[in-house]
Amino acid sequence: MMLRTSTLAVVFGLCALAQDTPPDDLQTLLGAGNTSYLHGEYDAARQSYDKAWELAKQLPNEDPQRYDVLKRLASVRAAQGQYSEANDFLSMALSWCEQTNGIKDPKIPGDLLQSVGYLRALKDYDGALLVLGRVLGLHIRAAGTFENSNVADDYSRMAQVYMAMKNTDRAIEVLNTALDIRTKLAGPLDQTLIFDLDRLASIYSGTQVYDKAEDTYRHALVIRESIFGKDDADLIPNVDGLAFALFGQQKYDEAEPVYKRLVALWELSLTPEHPMVAIAWQKIGVFYFAQKKYDLAKEAYDKGNAIRSLFLSTGLSEQAADTLKQGDKPAVIALYQRALKPLDPPNPLYDGLRKDVEGMIAELSKKTNAEFRSQDRLTRKDPDAKSDPAPKTDPTAKKKQ
Repeated sequence: MMLRTSTLAVVFGLCALAQDTPPDDLQTLLGAGNTSYLHGEYDAARQSYDKAWELAKQLPNEDPQRYDVLKRLASVRAAQGQYSEANDFLSMALSWCEQTNGIKDPKIPGDLLQSVGYLRALKDYDGALLVLGRVLGLHIRAAGTFENSNVADDYSRMAQVYMAMKNTDRAIEVLNTALDIRTKLAGPLDQTLIFDLDRLASIYSGTQVYDKAEDTYRHALVIRESIFGKDDADLIPNVDGLAFALFGQQKYDEAEPVYKRLVALWELSLTPEHPMVAIAWQKIGVFYFAQKKYDLAKEAYDKGNAIRSLFLSTGLSEQAADTLKQGDKPAVIALYQRALKPLDPPNPLYDGLRKDVEGMIAELSKKTNAEFRSQDRLTRKDPDAKSDPAPKTDPTAKKKQ
């Protein structure tokens, strides 16, 4: 009797323990999946969402949790680059909306636009246009008018698909439709026009319709200047495009100050030694060379190449400084010698660096390999060593006092 009582006690105890450890429920799984998703751990998130979907399928058809799980499954598949599967889950979510809430469910247009993104990623451009046509119809019916911002956005999205299809004529047509709607709604200088103007200008420039490209770049530039002022980095794409459009029309006198403004904007936004400034100087070199102004072209090319030389030499010097810590003297000297080669002929932009590199080569050449290794061991043992064998550009490096 006592044995039977003990056995029953053990059984009831195990049951109680099982009740204290409840199985994963749907919300717990979704929470775990969301946590993994936000950390970029997509495999773990997918596993949690897959388990959640198995539970959600047991719920009544009208339960909104089914929709929520399907949307998460679509998102995590897309994050993993599995766009076909993502679109399948999204289609199931859309079907749930239509069957449960009807075709006027306000979530439907947004989900359809998400599907457009997946179809574009799959390069199914015809499918994307078909879905966008449906979205356009929904937006027109919802607003009761053709002239509303959602419709303009839809035409802008269509233009991006046509651009991907290399159908520039159709892209120009729908972009102009979007711009007409936005202009009627908010006026010709409203910021909502900017991105469509940018796209339209790039198409005109790419197809060498430079007069229309000029007008469109000027339009976008005026809007940006009215928002950001004359010296903001956001002006750079429009200034660059305008200069090229003027160059393409051989309007050299008008293009020259625009190109110089491009350099000034890059220098103001970054530094005069930044590689993007070098590219801007190269564009000016091409511009002058086309006019047979060879002296001015050479001056522009030299400025750009000096920046490139400084950038390359600085990188090699930093690599040499780091290699110095490994005690490999031949490799260090070889790197400093490589760093020295771009710094010729002399230029005020990098003469200081050239002097430092030459000094390091001379100092290292005086030491025997044994002296070099001995000094390196001492340097590595001293965490407070103050020697800095090359200028550093690492923003995380702290200057020692």
